[in-house]
Amino acid sequence: MVKITKIEIKNFKAFYGTYQIALHEAGKNLLIYGENGSGKTSLYKALELFLDSSENDTIDFKDHQNLFNADKGYIKLHLRTNPTSNEHVYEWSDDVKETVEPLIVAASKSKGFLDYKALLHTHYLHYENDTVNVFNLLIENLLANVINDTTGQSISEEWQNISDQLPLAPTHDIDTFEAQIDTFNVGLATQLEKLQTKASEILHKFGYEDTFVALDFGFQGIMYDRTRETLSNPGIPLKVKFFDEDIRSHHRFLNEAKLSAIALSIYFAGFLLQPESDLKILALDDVLIGLDMSNRIPVLDILDEHFSEEDYQIFLTTYDKTWYEIAKQYTDEKDWKYTEFYFKTTGEYEIPVCKEDSPYLEKAKEYFDASDYKACAIYVRTAFEALIEGFCESKHLFVKYYRNPNKRDSDHFWKAIKIENKKRIEKQNPVLLNQGLIKKIELYRTRILNPLSHANIINIHKEELKNTIDAVEQLKNALA
Repeated sequence: MVKITKIEIKNFKAFYGTYQIALHEAGKNLLIYGENGSGKTSLYKALELFLDSSENDTIDFKDHQNLFNADKGYIKLHLRTNPTSNEHVYEWSDDVKETVEPLIVAASKSKGFLDYKALLHTHYLHYENDTVNVFNLLIENLLANVINDTTGQSISEEWQNISDQLPLAPTHDIDTFEAQIDTFNVGLATQLEKLQTKASEILHKFGYEDTFVALDFGFQGIMYDRTRETLSNPGIPLKVKFFDEDIRSHHRFLNEAKLSAIALSIYFAGFLLQPESDLKILALDDVLIGLDMSNRIPVLDILDEHFSEEDYQIFLTTYDKTWYEIAKQYTDEKDWKYTEFYFKTTGEYEIPVCKEDSPYLEKAKEYFDASDYKACAIYVRTAFEALIEGFCESKHLFVKYYRNPNKRDSDHFWKAIKIENKKRIEKQNPVLLNQGLIKKIELYRTRILNPLSHANIINIHKEELKNTIDAVEQLKNALA
């Protein structure tokens, strides 16, 4: 299997500047915690649009360029078959489109991408109706690339071919047309049976046995109405039994957790029916918002059992820090990489800060050299925050605690370090920081090194910023 070993993103959607996420030579799965607006969905869209662009010429990179950076951007995927094989890099940008390579095209057909908005299509968007019709969802999306075993064509291709023939020309052979519809019906019914079986199996993982919640796709087949010269019965109603009782309006009756579990089971089952490819990506962006904690753990079991590392590379994002920490403990660290996204603001635009990107101070220097002083200030401030937080944690220093991390202030960590420094002086032990360095940090904390809250950065002077970078670098060496 081919795996992504590194993702490079430059000036794409929320990503301002250049970001690199390394996934090891083995191509690990990726679990991301991210605040809302921190860039995790932009990463999800980067992967999705990269693959989609291989088959859709209307997708232009420039339509997704970061609004606040005029430099041309790109997305690059580094791929390996195994840790010792040669690395291949594919780029998608306004100037380069290497996504048309057969490997990427095949990956696009086999991919599984799901966000919380997509889950709405199985239930919530039908709230005004008595039943849930999933025909368009399955034909145009979930089963679109699934192959009809009889014809060798995809479900979506067959349906498009049938639809394009309407209205029928006077000379059209209706019997041939109806035979084509029958073939489509048989192929779709076969795939729906597979989908129903697999979805029910996955639903069991959430603790819902068939006697509790049972699924059924009530497909009766498409027919051609010769009188009206139209197609009739284009529907796939999703039927749900609850304790062996047919629930006509289950989307109004069942609670959100059950509806989300049903939706996830249908999508996971659909992903497992996709065509084979050497690169298979499963990306889930905040899909667990409708599940309580007891229902979230089964998702990890499902991923482990049905989407193993031998067949898939998984990208899982969440804005729930508690869930993120639980998932970290639950997953096997050999197969997973963990990272966190945050955002900072310059007063004019926001910048994602990726914990696993290149060192913050190095990024600050990169932006300084590029004369992007506001972005530089974001990273030197982040470097300072990460440095003092990490030191206090490693030395078990007492710091004021807040349940809400947004209430934390860098002053709490800085004071803890100064107190520790004072104790060492009193005991005549080697000090952490000399008074000259302390004065420098105190000076720059009033402007560049703002508190951990997302304060605006304004009126930045080049020389002051350079001195701040030097001071933080000295602090880093002193605390090492």
